[in-house]
Amino acid sequence: MAKFPTPPKGKTIAAVIGHPVQHSLSPTIYNAAFSFDQIDWIYVAVEVLKGDVQLILDEMHALPVGGLSVTMPHKETVANLLNRCTHQVKKLGVANCVYRDGDTLIGHNTDGEGFLRSLKEETNEEVAGKTYLIIGAGGAARAVSLALGESGAKEVVIANRDEAKASSVALLAGPSGRVGNISEAHSADVIINATPLGMGGTGNEKQLPLPITNIQKEQIVVDLIYNPLETPLLNSARLIGARTVNGIGMLVHQAALQYALWTGKEAPLDVMFDAVTKKISQ
Repeated sequence: MAKFPTPPKGKTIAAVIGHPVQHSLSPTIYNAAFSFDQIDWIYVAVEVLKGDVQLILDEMHALPVGGLSVTMPHKETVANLLNRCTHQVKKLGVANCVYRDGDTLIGHNTDGEGFLRSLKEETNEEVAGKTYLIIGAGGAARAVSLALGESGAKEVVIANRDEAKASSVALLAGPSGRVGNISEAHSADVIINATPLGMGGTGNEKQLPLPITNIQKEQIVVDLIYNPLETPLLNSARLIGARTVNGIGMLVHQAALQYALWTGKEAPLDVMFDAVTKKISQ
């Protein structure tokens, strides 16, 4: 049975649960932040099988567990087990974190807001009024589509081989969402890769989610992949002259939002960025 490790005296635990989870970069990110802020928290990765998720949530009530990050395959399970969830979780059906309100555990999803904050920081551009092409229809695409639609995007176009999945993602963007294809990339202000094509360690490292000829130098090209720091897509887009944004920003900003919910403190973003960038670059 999976369980939290016994915390050292006086320490509060935060953890990521998943299966598998030992590859997670979250301990690197959060422990760097806890150390910088000099607060008595530690962050660990806990391997949890699907049948043990309720037990882990029960343990949160009994132990000094200040917060929980949730990764695959437990995001949907956690969302269904908690009595209170935020608007984002109710829309997406998945939670990527749990925080406390007194004795109540609340499920939240910080991915969409993390993406928006990253895009704003990296480009200094407003989200509203622009056209976006999202390639992919998985969990990241869903969170981004919802966030863009609620932030005033002019159009959110979803390109995916499975049209039914693409339609589901487009619906999250509200009136601005629709199904399209990668041939429309040239007309988007921002192109977002939300597929694993180009991700290290997957066998897809050299693959591109769309032809480079579909990219214009006036565009912003975002790859939600963060390992490697520059994917083939971003490398090719940069050489064309387009502005590029990798997935580190979304990773860190969504973590920073969780940090603030748990601790009540503003997250030390620079420290978190430095820690995870060094870890990936090793």
